[in-house]
Amino acid sequence: MPVYSFTYRPFEGKYLRHFRWWVIFLEEVRLWNRSRIFQILFLLGMLQPLARFLQILSYNSAMQDPNHPLAPLIRSVTWLKVNDELYYNLIRLQAPIVLLLLLYVGAGTVCSDRKNRLWDIYFSKPIHWYNYLVGKLLSVISCGLSLTFVPAVILMFTDYVTKKSSTWTGLFSYLPVMGESLMFSLVLVIPSALAIVAASSIFPTENITVISVITILIANTTLAGLLSNFMRDGNYMQISFPVAIYFMGQKIFNVDRNIFFRTADVSGFNMFLYIFFVSLLCLLICIFQVRKAERG
Repeated sequence: MPVYSFTYRPFEGKYLRHFRWWVIFLEEVRLWNRSRIFQILFLLGMLQPLARFLQILSYNSAMQDPNHPLAPLIRSVTWLKVNDELYYNLIRLQAPIVLLLLLYVGAGTVCSDRKNRLWDIYFSKPIHWYNYLVGKLLSVISCGLSLTFVPAVILMFTDYVTKKSSTWTGLFSYLPVMGESLMFSLVLVIPSALAIVAASSIFPTENITVISVITILIANTTLAGLLSNFMRDGNYMQISFPVAIYFMGQKIFNVDRNIFFRTADVSGFNMFLYIFFVSLLCLLICIFQVRKAERG
């Protein structure tokens, strides 16, 4: 307490009564934007959307001009076609760079605050454990969606604009594929973000967090492969968490091809429950660790 009335300057700001997690969110984003490594990884993640952008431009220009010299070639090559599967492949192929980016931005979300004793500052202010956790999780999730769902929406708008017969009502035809892209992006990003933040809340440093997450993923996929080979049943590959996420993407986009097992032999609902319970476990770990930090 001050001894004299003019010892401390009075508080001139305004308390946030709602959306206090926004402060945590902005602080995380500010730290990323200052990092050269983040900028490089983000630019690498934009290479595929740029290639898809050029693919859409070339495909629409060739298909709408019968005299175009590349029209016969584009018609004969299946993977050059612009359809719903393009957006599935976009999100699916973004998974490795998204994982790297999420590991970089998420590995230090909690453990760095513990190491730098920032919890004492955060929780001494009118910020509760749920404000802190929501801000951290939303920052990591938004980073992943910026390389999956956001590029998909931009490519849909590009496809709409470059078609000569486009009308305003034609925009509504993109709503189903937009919903599928959002669902697949969330299935890919949310479990990854929860797992990384949960690991960050357990382990003391960013390096140990990254090594632990990668080791668990490799061990999980290796175990699935060993069981699949030993039991001579490809359905055991669904134990692999990355394979489960890819499979859910196929179910969302109604893609029948699968290199691991026949989609008819695997229940999509069981696969969803597997992803859901793993995500729920990671969320409970985050809540337990952050609440323990708030109580001191």
